[in-house]
Amino acid sequence: MSIEGLLHSYCGAFGQRDASAVAALFDDRGLYELPLLGQRLVGPAEIRAGLERAFALIERCAIEIASVKSSARIAIAEGRLSAKLQRDAEGMEAPLAIVVEGHDERIARLATHLDARPYRLWSDGPIFAVAG
Repeated sequence: MSIEGLLHSYCGAFGQRDASAVAALFDDRGLYELPLLGQRLVGPAEIRAGLERAFALIERCAIEIASVKSSARIAIAEGRLSAKLQRDAEGMEAPLAIVVEGHDERIARLATHLDARPYRLWSDGPIFAVAG
């Protein structure tokens, strides 16, 4: 799958809140991170578990990509995240940038640059806490 194909597959699986489908896009040592929030997950099992926890709090979400620049191995996209948490009456929207690095038709690294701190989407503590 092309790097842009991986990006769009990620956005679709994320919008469906399908942690298993997102995790399946990553290679064995794939890195999923939210650098502005200090969060990172490594490997498909940890990515799946972390996203399952996050998706359990989310009623609906979507990533809309406005533009993409890519090479054979890297795609950089700009767009918006919209989300509605189960606990909140209103949804939120925030601009984001996604950087995807590919390796052997899998995602080696995906970084979502999003400052969601003003929205306090999650309670204090790690978004992707996994049982350790």
